[in-house]
Amino acid sequence: MSLFVRFFVIIFALMVSILAAGLALAIGIMLPDYVTVTTDPIEHFAFFFVSFFTTGLVGAYAFLPALILIGIAEGVAIRSIFYYALGGAAIGLLAYFGTNMSVRLEETTDMPPVAFGLQLVAAAGIVAGFVYWLIAGRNAGRWKTSLGAV
Repeated sequence: MSLFVRFFVIIFALMVSILAAGLALAIGIMLPDYVTVTTDPIEHFAFFFVSFFTTGLVGAYAFLPALILIGIAEGVAIRSIFYYALGGAAIGLLAYFGTNMSVRLEETTDMPPVAFGLQLVAAAGIVAGFVYWLIAGRNAGRWKTSLGAV
């Protein structure tokens, strides 16, 4: 696989993993209220709105740190699932502690605060790392064989 093709595979895998992390966050945020969810279309719309919002936040806060970890993995040819899962959790925790989003949301809305926020972002990071590994991480560094470096 050439480096040019690998670049597009990495970007695609990163976008899909960010989407998966956003969905994991949305499910984690909405799950405590799941017992009250009915077939009301407004509640279903609220779920998809929260999914869209969290996916945007995940993408904004995690893109650059994820690219750094991906660059390290590609350069050293790290293909371990644990590297990507722990790296995703670390990025999630970094974004959690690097922003003060929960306090800002509590001050602007009448929604109850999100329970277990720290665990939610770590789990979303692990989900994102796993999804990235499934798509692109298993073949990290293999592009070097086409260049004759390995």
